[in-house]
Amino acid sequence: MVNQLIVACIPAFNEEQNLASVVTKVSKFADKIIVCDDGSTDMTREIAVKLGCDLVVHSRRLGKGVALKDLFEKALDLEGDIIVTIDGDGQNNPDDIPALINPIFQGEVDIVVGSRFLDKSNDIPFHRVIGNNVFTSFTRLLSSGNFKDLSDSQSGFRAYSRKVLEFVKIQTKGMGVDSEIIISASDSSFKITEIPISVTYNGNDGSTFNPIHHSLNVFYSLIKIASEQKPLLYFGLLGFILIVGGLLMGLRVLTIFFESGGIATGSAIISVGLIVIGFLAANTAIVLQVISNMKNRQ
Repeated sequence: MVNQLIVACIPAFNEEQNLASVVTKVSKFADKIIVCDDGSTDMTREIAVKLGCDLVVHSRRLGKGVALKDLFEKALDLEGDIIVTIDGDGQNNPDDIPALINPIFQGEVDIVVGSRFLDKSNDIPFHRVIGNNVFTSFTRLLSSGNFKDLSDSQSGFRAYSRKVLEFVKIQTKGMGVDSEIIISASDSSFKITEIPISVTYNGNDGSTFNPIHHSLNVFYSLIKIASEQKPLLYFGLLGFILIVGGLLMGLRVLTIFFESGGIATGSAIISVGLIVIGFLAANTAIVLQVISNMKNRQ
């Protein structure tokens, strides 16, 4: 087997407390380490330099999506064959890296996702479990092939073959990037698998955002991807369901009126609201589909 260059990519924002430990442990398994200082205001950048990491610097915070995009470009420039992504907050265990990269090293798959939910001993905050279930279900809906079997679409601890990163074009700026990569890669013939990983939250939920901000960030990204990918299916179908629901509610209003002569005001308002929103969703789906078709022709 030909030697393959292992490059570790670490997005970091104000991680002076954890970065040195993460880099030291990762260095046992990676040939090169790249840190993206995403606008940190602490000593993150200085620590990365002192530890000999390659560095990508953002003068202000641009988001995880931009950080990963720049990290991947740097990893490809360094001619990395297998690229590992791991957060700089210390919640992931770098000792899991060999298990993460081995399926790619053996030529079995192209993407390996470290799943926090395959290891039942992990103590994961409840809101994280709920949020991941929602976002993973949505990601599976937008994906194809065996990508639909994922249990942890939000895990940032992953390994990629070089050809995956050459194919995937990151558009998302924020936390939805992990789902975007999965959805984008599923459009090709890449193979994917998951392995169980350990995780430690150390009294926090593992995010630099509060849970609500984090969730809204991911949700917005998924809605954007859906609107660009298959607008007629997702928004058109939603519009149709709302219109049908509105018409059925309107039928109930008419039935009450003919039977008693009274008007069910609440039901009438709901009926009109559903129909209006349904038509708006359907029209939006048509416009988005036209825009998508125009982009595909260019």
